[in-house]
Amino acid sequence: MTSAGHPRATARPGGHEHEGGRRVWLVRHGETTGNSSVRYYGATDVPLSDVGRDQVRRLLPVLAEQQFAALVHSPLSRAEESARILLSGMRRAPGHVEVASDLREVDFGELEGMTSHEVAAERPEFHASWRRGEIDGYPGGESIAGFRARVAAGMDAVLARHPEGDLCVVAHRGIVKNAVVHLLGLPWDLVRTWCLDLGSATVLVESPQGFVLDRYNLVGPG
Repeated sequence: MTSAGHPRATARPGGHEHEGGRRVWLVRHGETTGNSSVRYYGATDVPLSDVGRDQVRRLLPVLAEQQFAALVHSPLSRAEESARILLSGMRRAPGHVEVASDLREVDFGELEGMTSHEVAAERPEFHASWRRGEIDGYPGGESIAGFRARVAAGMDAVLARHPEGDLCVVAHRGIVKNAVVHLLGLPWDLVRTWCLDLGSATVLVESPQGFVLDRYNLVGPG
């Protein structure tokens, strides 16, 4: 991590090379036609934009030489297409390619498609609580506890299905962050403050004591 508040890494060698365990690559999809950089799209199935495709392609120099036991992706089209882009540039095909429905993004309910400013204008009290990390769910959508439990169960299931070899999981911001919380045992109040770019990769490495953070918010060159 390059800073305590907003960790970010660029494509470069290094990290936990002393750790001999397998690696789990958590990839966030690219920008969408619905501007997922500023709008809350969870359950809404918005496709990648050309900008998003380029963001994902910039990871290819980093991922091209990796050998994955499996590549797993969310069923939403923005993650599915991001996975296809990565597959097209891998020199060695993963042993398995599969969809994991538990790794779809959180359902924002009535907030789907809104910006932060729009939520603040229409639901100021909710927005203030949300910013403080004090909400227990989204109106008409998913509960926070239910979402976190779903992600934890989904990640555990993927690891159980593929107990050996490196894994690549292509999903969403909420999935990546909650996977980091679950597998590293970090507090959500810490991880929620970390930026996570579209088209980025976060790498966890398995050690005898459990998973450790190798790279966070890794973006490709360009």
